[in-house]
Amino acid sequence: MKKYSVKLSTGSLLRSFGATARNLRFDVWLASRSCRAAKVGLATLALAACDAKKEPITGTRIAVVDYESSVKVDEEAKAIAVVLPACEKGRDWSQVGCGSEHAMPHIFLNETIQPAWTCSIGSGVGDGRFLSSPVVACGTLYALDTYGLVTAVNASTGAVLWRTSISPVDKEQSIIGGGVACDNGKIFVTSPHAEVLALDAKSGAILWRVPNTSPVRAAPTVADGRLYILNISNQLDVLDVECGKTLWNHAGITEFAGLLGTASPAVSNGVVVVTYSSGEIFALKAENGHQLWTETLSSTRRPDSLSSLSHIRALPVVDKNSVIIVGHNQKMASYDLIRGERKWERHIGGTRTPAVVGDYIFMINTHNELVCLNRDYGQVVWVRKLGNDPENLTKGMWNGPLVAGGKLYLVSTTGHLLGLDPCSGKTLNERSLDAPVSICPFAAQETLYILTDNGDVITFR
Repeated sequence: MKKYSVKLSTGSLLRSFGATARNLRFDVWLASRSCRAAKVGLATLALAACDAKKEPITGTRIAVVDYESSVKVDEEAKAIAVVLPACEKGRDWSQVGCGSEHAMPHIFLNETIQPAWTCSIGSGVGDGRFLSSPVVACGTLYALDTYGLVTAVNASTGAVLWRTSISPVDKEQSIIGGGVACDNGKIFVTSPHAEVLALDAKSGAILWRVPNTSPVRAAPTVADGRLYILNISNQLDVLDVECGKTLWNHAGITEFAGLLGTASPAVSNGVVVVTYSSGEIFALKAENGHQLWTETLSSTRRPDSLSSLSHIRALPVVDKNSVIIVGHNQKMASYDLIRGERKWERHIGGTRTPAVVGDYIFMINTHNELVCLNRDYGQVVWVRKLGNDPENLTKGMWNGPLVAGGKLYLVSTTGHLLGLDPCSGKTLNERSLDAPVSICPFAAQETLYILTDNGDVITFR
């Protein structure tokens, strides 16, 4: 009986790692020419070491694990015509995901938009990093930069109204993550310095400041007088918005490895949906934290260490009594908000928050494809490959989508803005932003907002 051994070359390992790493928001770079030269050398040595007398195995070679599998359109969904709900005027974007449910409205924008104003909100991406977008409420934009500076900007003119530093005196280094939310005249800020603050929306004065047990990289969620804070240790703290007093808390399994950032909880109809980096999903009563149901979004389809992370980085979305969850490890599902019954499940993964608008879900998956699904049944209606070279990380990643003015808007880390047809994903228009963008665009009061990695807010009307 002959014995056969299977060897994974350095090249295959690097390609597997690269295919996974490019789907994460890490600055991972692979050396090109030197690595390729090394791979050729190793492959030559491996071939030279083979026994020339052994006969090659015949037949078609099939990959054990398909790292580049693409999403396929479902046959029963090919005839579905995508129809968006009517545009909504006068909407604010008061917290990450627009509102506490994270279900995007179809915001009104003119068919043709032009640049309005540009304003710096402070320091951009360097040692620090943006993980959540600014917010707009009552005619003012509020943003947190990468050095703990909160800036208020007139949303009509771009004029700076005030700036407040939330960094402790002895901790003035750059930060990764954190975010803001606005409600009832207050700006709530989460900090990687393990603090939560409330600021006066008019003046920027600090109203209260409370410590947290761990750094907080996710933006806060606010609803019905409660502030929901999820830290990197998988602990959810619920605070009173008036004084910062802890009302109740909840914790998931502690993870020691995960993606950069966490997902802000979703709140709807007195129910809190919180997702942890362990892949756990909990639905809790907003009043007291009593558990309604729990699920786990985990998968073992891809065995490499990065892709097998169960981290849920995309925001949970609650829409019409359905909870839409997208996990990093090639799994997404829909659950009943009250009972927790699973409505459908698909082997589609991602780290960007899906845009759930009307009867459809628009999302960018881990393969950098734009996918449209039917919200009620999870059927894939269409798929658009975004065209980046999988072997060249400098081609950039796409972020979004935002649904506004009858289009899907995407931005890229190479500094491009795309307007796409929601019926097919076809490109309708493209514009250069002259700056990289890693945060999804958002819209409020008939204005499109884009935060560049340089720390500038660019607006279009």
